[in-house]
Amino acid sequence: MTEKVAEFSRQTSAHRWREFVKKDLVWAAAGLLMELGSSVLSAAPAAFALVAGLSRKRSVSVLFGAAAGALLHGFPAAFIGLAALIIAMAAKIIPDFDKPKIRAAISFFSAALACFFSRIAETKSTSELLILVISALTAGAFALCVSLLETSVAERGITLSDSRDRALVGIISALVFFSLGQLDYTYINIGRVLMGATLLCVIERKGLVWGAAIGLAAVFGLCAASPEMGAAGACMAFAAAASCAFSRHGKITRALGFVFLMAAGTLVSHNDEGSWRIFAETLAVALIYVVLSLDKMKPAENDFSDSEVSLIIRERLNFAADALEGVGAGITAAADALDKKYSFNIEGISDRAADKVCRSCPKSMVCWGRKYELFRKEFSRLVMQLRTGFELTEFSLSPECAEECVNPAGVAKAITAEYSRYISAMSDERRIRELRRIYTDRLAATQEILREISRSGLETRAFGKNRTAEKRVEKVLSDNGVEFPQAFVTKDRRGKIHIEAYGATEPRVERDYLGTVLGKTLGRELEMPEISGSGGRYRITASEVQPLSAKIGSYQLPQGQNKVCGDCCDSFTDAEGALYVVLSDGMGTGSRARVDSAIACSVLSKLIKAGIPLPSALETVNTTLLVKSADESFATMDICKINLESGECAVYKAGAATTYIKSSNKLIRAALSSPPAGSGGRMSVPAQRFKVSAGDVIIMATDGAVIDEQWLSRELSREAEPKALSERIAKAARAAENGARDDISVVAVAVAR
Repeated sequence: MTEKVAEFSRQTSAHRWREFVKKDLVWAAAGLLMELGSSVLSAAPAAFALVAGLSRKRSVSVLFGAAAGALLHGFPAAFIGLAALIIAMAAKIIPDFDKPKIRAAISFFSAALACFFSRIAETKSTSELLILVISALTAGAFALCVSLLETSVAERGITLSDSRDRALVGIISALVFFSLGQLDYTYINIGRVLMGATLLCVIERKGLVWGAAIGLAAVFGLCAASPEMGAAGACMAFAAAASCAFSRHGKITRALGFVFLMAAGTLVSHNDEGSWRIFAETLAVALIYVVLSLDKMKPAENDFSDSEVSLIIRERLNFAADALEGVGAGITAAADALDKKYSFNIEGISDRAADKVCRSCPKSMVCWGRKYELFRKEFSRLVMQLRTGFELTEFSLSPECAEECVNPAGVAKAITAEYSRYISAMSDERRIRELRRIYTDRLAATQEILREISRSGLETRAFGKNRTAEKRVEKVLSDNGVEFPQAFVTKDRRGKIHIEAYGATEPRVERDYLGTVLGKTLGRELEMPEISGSGGRYRITASEVQPLSAKIGSYQLPQGQNKVCGDCCDSFTDAEGALYVVLSDGMGTGSRARVDSAIACSVLSKLIKAGIPLPSALETVNTTLLVKSADESFATMDICKINLESGECAVYKAGAATTYIKSSNKLIRAALSSPPAGSGGRMSVPAQRFKVSAGDVIIMATDGAVIDEQWLSRELSREAEPKALSERIAKAARAAENGARDDISVVAVAVAR
């Protein structure tokens, strides 16, 4: 038992020593170098700014390294550095209440004050005082950026697709190398050596985007520290980036390529003065890069990642939260537009009452012609009398108006009835507005929950993961216009691959071309990618070609003289590659019905693409239409979901018309009974399931289409493109008995291999 305890103690000690070397020693070295690179008459931030910006645990390691650096300055300069460190550490006792903004503010002021009060005694002129003020502000800004970046890493990780993260990385890199660039000795410049080694490692591990974000800022910092050697720093950054071309042949080859490119760049730029120093620095960078045992930190290379679950979940949750935000904004916009167009107003009460009771009166031309102003004011007075709580009778009219009016009782009754309608409408509108507020608040709360889950514990990635397939996809996306792409390539149980990628911008190329290029990159044939955007973030998904495919054609005919069809149809694939075909029929006809059907289709497609299950998405559509405006809003939902891998098909109907499936020589009917979306209550949508195979055809139509089944069976036995087939069916339905009374939409889905 004693031997086991002793062995455990030895293992624990060894582990702690390794952790110290990896973390604490690195932070101590950072403090040492930054302190050595600072001076009283320089605006470069010293190590005390790093101490002020970091958390208490990390700042202790930096403190020891910085103290050693201050002592190396010699006395009395050491007193200045130690005094600044003491002031910065003293600020750590100030409670921040776990609030990042308070912590960042404390970091800024503690660094600025540490710089100012530790060096104020050394200032002897106005110019030196000005330099001191600039140094204090620079130190404060550096500490502020370090604090904000540390908080971001702890809460949600760091990604260059976030503009704030890009700014923080750039500012910190520039100021760090501003300090390190002043470590200029006889043989080498420490800042340039560390920049070259850092860029080689960062580009290898994180890619060119990270290299550019750090490299450009680092070159700027070096130029500020040593203007005469700025060209050499820029040449070294370029050589580090260009040496990626040699990466596939190993680290040593890449290091030699870096040396060659650096030498060529020095010759081309005619930087002959100090070229021997540049060559010495180049060799030092290459040696550091080769010696660093980065390869030991990497697991075996894998073509497809299988441990990226945390990142996938984070991106999906963020995308779902953005989709909910878009739904809420869409509801508010549609409700505002409809409320303005269809809401009641008190000024219209007298007009509606006059239309109802005075239109057929023989004296209408007298009352509303010669005496228009008199009766308009009288009707408005009667409305105001109702508002004050008095009832209207046939004796409520003024004597002058009563003398002309032949039906005062009817006028009083009409105004009272219209006022009652107005009161009822206002009550309904208030209730709807309250429901809308509750619903949008629920959406906002759900959105925040999703974002909170994505931030808590889902930011970890395997440190040395070699994401070969993902990197290929990210390069293709970047080459085709997607900024800051983040890709995931996974396999299902059948060995088929699936791409799920996110980016800050939409691809500049067509979907079919993008699918072809991605397929060639991965050596697989892919379906056409699905691209969707929400909240300024774009999602690209693509799956390996399935055994089945589907062609979709649709045709719409508006009712009567309407130019807009009140139906809406859409098709898309979800994150698993299943095909959805959606057909919605809004209540009524024309543009008013189109609002409801378009909202129903849009909300459903947004939520399903974001990964929300169909039942939850349908319930959201139902509630959306219910609280959208004071007007009644109904929309039928006809959904056909096809698994192109297995051929499994499910038809979901909410008040929708019959769907016909031609399979072999049989015509199958899918007619399910359920209320439409927007009718209130919980939405329970039944499903009818069946299997489809190559050659089968699915016909979806709105209830305005009267279809003869025998005629349809004969039409489906003929070979035709889905577009032409849907047009023939729609025009035949228009010619039927009830075909001209409603909008008609027909969607044809042809299944093939």
